[in-house]
Amino acid sequence: MRLLIVKLSALGDVIQTLPAIALLKKEWPFVKIDWVVEERNGALLIAHPFVSNTLLFKRELFTKPKEFAFFLRKLRSEKYTAVVDFQGLFKSAFLVLFSKAQYKIGFANHREGSPLFYNVKLRPYDPDLHAVRRYLLLARKTISYLTFGKEIEVEVEREIPREIPLPEKRPPMEFPKPYMLLVAGARWETKIWPYSHWETLLKLTEDQRKNLDFYFIGAKTEEALRRFAETMSERYTGVFSLVGKLDLPELVYVIKRSEGVITIDTGPMHLASLLNKPILALFGPTSPQRTGPWSERFITLTAKLPCQPCFKRKCKSLSCMISLSPEQVVEELSNLRV
Repeated sequence: MRLLIVKLSALGDVIQTLPAIALLKKEWPFVKIDWVVEERNGALLIAHPFVSNTLLFKRELFTKPKEFAFFLRKLRSEKYTAVVDFQGLFKSAFLVLFSKAQYKIGFANHREGSPLFYNVKLRPYDPDLHAVRRYLLLARKTISYLTFGKEIEVEVEREIPREIPLPEKRPPMEFPKPYMLLVAGARWETKIWPYSHWETLLKLTEDQRKNLDFYFIGAKTEEALRRFAETMSERYTGVFSLVGKLDLPELVYVIKRSEGVITIDTGPMHLASLLNKPILALFGPTSPQRTGPWSERFITLTAKLPCQPCFKRKCKSLSCMISLSPEQVVEELSNLRV
């Protein structure tokens, strides 16, 4: 049997889908799984032991008809038993539509009209179900449907599979002391904790940094974060910047060997969850119940305002993140590391 998985982005979503792929391989060791993913997230999947073939998709293909047509021809040249839409958006369902798979599978309450492109509409999932468990549920229901020819009720997976090998590469820098990672950048401006709060946090953790270094991490595209992190590394002892200096396999290596992460809701948080690291996560517009950490040791902080969670990318007040004080974070950090 050969399956095609469609999960394009974002990094955190791709990471949260990996336990479902592990479940598919556990239940069906013989199955061959191909995966359509955005090129920037492909490093996690290329040569992955659970994935037979990685089809790299570029977002700009939607604006380049000739290149998009070439990609679709390549997609249609492959013979799949089923294609499973783990993204559940119009862009992913459009690719599902063009595959020649016999079964095109997704939840009936996927968004942006995507169920219109499925010929197997699974019963709606609970929108408050954590994303990892939702993807596990989709994998279970796919197995049930393809095995019995009809959907049957399945339990939400209680245990999250964690034996998921990831590509890792040792970065060129050395880490002379134990270290914590600080994840301060995100695409949504509403998820970002104010830089002034991060600096206050550094002032309050001076004693901890006698035995524990702090490293900011982030993407090359996060220029403002890079400048801020470098300023903090110059201003405070035991503080360093790795912003823009790590590719994905190097990031895996660095997170895997850390003492834990202080983070906002973003991709590296989910990578830390997959690697089962201690996590202190700060949540504003999004829901910890839906997309929070899923490691064995984690603490989530929210301001618990009436407007939360709003899932908005823009906000005039940003009060949900501003209201989380550095003093709260320091207190919970001590609880996390007890």
